[in-house]
Amino acid sequence: MTRGLLTGQVAVVTAGTSGIGRAIVERFLAEGADVVTTGLTAARIAEAREAWGTRARVLQADASSLDGLDELAAEVRTMGRGVDALVANAGRDISSTPIADTDAAAFDYVSDLNFRGTFFTAQRFAPLLNDHARIVLVSSIAGANGGPGHAVYNATKAAVRSLARTLTAELGERGIRANAVSPGPTATAGFDQFTGGSEAVAAAVAQMVPLRRIGRPEEVAAAVAFLASAESSFVAGVDLVVDGGMSQV
Repeated sequence: MTRGLLTGQVAVVTAGTSGIGRAIVERFLAEGADVVTTGLTAARIAEAREAWGTRARVLQADASSLDGLDELAAEVRTMGRGVDALVANAGRDISSTPIADTDAAAFDYVSDLNFRGTFFTAQRFAPLLNDHARIVLVSSIAGANGGPGHAVYNATKAAVRSLARTLTAELGERGIRANAVSPGPTATAGFDQFTGGSEAVAAAVAQMVPLRRIGRPEEVAAAVAFLASAESSFVAGVDLVVDGGMSQV
């Protein structure tokens, strides 16, 4: 159900052409926002543009690249309006790699987008935010656990959660709120990669969730829409966990 929570507002969402990011863009569009988003591959960008038409601006940009972020910010400036909601969603992991086997290239690959990219997304857009704007950083329940083989990913997602606190402390005087959202296992291509496409592995993961199922991207998007709207007007610096109770019970 939508209620026009973002009618007439400008929203920027990084990595919005697939998975959770796409669900966020589509929820924001349904709530009346004017959305600017990014994608990496030409095929996904073309498909998203066809699906959304003129309702969203879709740029080819890498949120781990400062040049890409500058291009995104420049596009937003052409709208002549400040940003009301900023969602730093871009993130990635690699296949399970123990700490002992993680080389510098693998470390940089994961950390550049998950934390460096998120940090500089917030930095580049802070001057473009309207007073009382909302920032939502997409973290993960992995930031609170020590899942073997994913040390860099886990640590960067913990850093993202921490960043929401600092952004709130630094921007609060302008009425800007920053929060994190931490999904658990969610039915995306990334989850399929994690399970190797195995239905048996997916079912085993679902049994670890108190609700006994995998989450849907739309459920994460609903939480993000709440944090990005006036519905959460006195919520700041928190981590909203969307994992069916997996990390909470």
